[in-house]
Amino acid sequence: MELLRILQVVFGIGLVIFIHEAGHFIAARLCRVRVEVFSLGFGPRLLGWKRGGTTYQIAAIPIGGYVKMAGEMPDPSGRPPRGDELYSKGVWQRFFIYSGGVLMNVIFALIAFPLVFLAGVPVTRPIIDAPVKGMPAWRAGLEAGTEIVAIDGEEMFDFTNIFTAVALADPGPLEVTVRRPGSEELEVLSLEPERDPEHGIYRIGVELGVDPALRLRVADEGPAHEAGLRDGDILVAVEGSEPGLSPARALHRAMLAGRALDLVVQRDGETREVRVEPEQVSLSDRLRFGFQPLQNQVKGVRPNPDLEALDLALGERIAAVDGQPVHDSASLRAALLAAQGAPLLRIETAQGTLREARFSAPLSPAAILALDEDLYLGFDPESTRVAVAPGQAVAQAGLRDGDRITALSGVAVTTWEELFTRAQLEAARAEPVSLAYQRPSDPPVGEPITWQAGELEVTPQPFMIPAFGFDLEPAGKIYRTASVLTAIREGFGASKRFLEDTWLTLKKMVTGRVSTRNMGGVITIGAVSYSWAAEGWAKLFFFLCMLSINLALLNVLPIPVLDGGHLFFLVIEAIKGSPVSERTLGYSQIIGLVVILTLMVYVTYQDVLRIL
Repeated sequence: MELLRILQVVFGIGLVIFIHEAGHFIAARLCRVRVEVFSLGFGPRLLGWKRGGTTYQIAAIPIGGYVKMAGEMPDPSGRPPRGDELYSKGVWQRFFIYSGGVLMNVIFALIAFPLVFLAGVPVTRPIIDAPVKGMPAWRAGLEAGTEIVAIDGEEMFDFTNIFTAVALADPGPLEVTVRRPGSEELEVLSLEPERDPEHGIYRIGVELGVDPALRLRVADEGPAHEAGLRDGDILVAVEGSEPGLSPARALHRAMLAGRALDLVVQRDGETREVRVEPEQVSLSDRLRFGFQPLQNQVKGVRPNPDLEALDLALGERIAAVDGQPVHDSASLRAALLAAQGAPLLRIETAQGTLREARFSAPLSPAAILALDEDLYLGFDPESTRVAVAPGQAVAQAGLRDGDRITALSGVAVTTWEELFTRAQLEAARAEPVSLAYQRPSDPPVGEPITWQAGELEVTPQPFMIPAFGFDLEPAGKIYRTASVLTAIREGFGASKRFLEDTWLTLKKMVTGRVSTRNMGGVITIGAVSYSWAAEGWAKLFFFLCMLSINLALLNVLPIPVLDGGHLFFLVIEAIKGSPVSERTLGYSQIIGLVVILTLMVYVTYQDVLRIL
């Protein structure tokens, strides 16, 4: 199966390259220009044959292709070009030849898109999971299961359209049309995107939701399959979950806890109970110390009557509930559920003192669930306070939740980024490391927190995580048009939209609104092709249409070496009545080649970073 998908990817990407080069080839033959070489790939020839004066070949480096025409460069001896050579043709014939590849890429998309829409292409429905806390969608009160119908009047037929529409939008609020779960009514909200510094794009903070039917996706091998779960089983309930949680949220939280899952599922109308014991697997070959940032700092609060009694301020930390330590949202929920009566919170203020706050009344499970949704606890990037993973290296050495790491192997760290980077370097050595830390005191209310210094020796270990071998299917559907005319209209619309999106992406990279870190090269193209090929030929060809449109637009950019560079010089020749000088052409080709090679190195570097 994997070999088949690899062959599909090779065929698909090769097809797009072939179509582009075939455009140049056909245009050259129509203008009676002799083609010496038609090559898929660059570098040494792997295989080929000669026919009609043209050598057809497949070369070793599969990152493009070329058509070599007779007389591409004027003869330095001054010999007039022969009748079948490129420079014997007029400006507009040469313009047609150099634009042939772009034209063929566009024609391919205009033909293939309607065929894909007629056949039916798998898409992910624009149904969201719980919004990212602190982001615009969360502040607007959106919830898991909400469907985003349109953004600024543009229909969102696929979840990926949301990211594109938001990232490429002009600055300012967006008009977002949504359908809440369980409702048929449409609601229009105004959301202003915020820049995500990690990804270098603007977002509203939504992530892909799950299939409303709660169908399971089960790996062929693994704990879930051995326990009896199968693809297509429908999740009914998770036994022992927190009160009030939907089955999807209960499953997510139970998986994070790493405990055995007692599931109630339905298959062919029959209900059955299945227990899935997780398998502990290493996250990667790299070693870990087993800590993460302490995530009990108040980063955002939505309107909630129970939270109003606490008078929480941004930057404060919820340290404990009824004496039970809090290091993230999950431990806060657990402490509130275990509380007897109205819970009492100990809160670290931004000034480094302690205060107490009590809820006005005991909290019901439903109130705790609402509070969890409306309170955003996160980590302070300017702090090195940590939460300790049970059973991992630092826990075994004696580090505690809330401790502040100050140095590793004598190298001081003051921010989370410094600590994270240093920890990776030290763990890679696979040797015992001296870890300096400070432990906070538990002073009376109103008194300042003091810190006691200490030092531990820690040996990094493989970081083990629970693997269950299944998850919930994303919200998907088959997008299919009802008629040929509709398919043609949708195909033209898709081609136009992707052309506009590619242009806007380039434009916003220049202005800095979209980071160049989002560029992808051969590795990304191959990975996406491989992933989409798993969903069938229609999905793969949908991607190839997108790729063909991208290739068309990128090739008309006025960069020497690319088709657009040739077209640019032809326009100059038409205006001035003579070709640009060989000196100018030669230097521009060198500059263009340097630009292209630099760009290839950069996008490959970004590809590798994504993998790491």
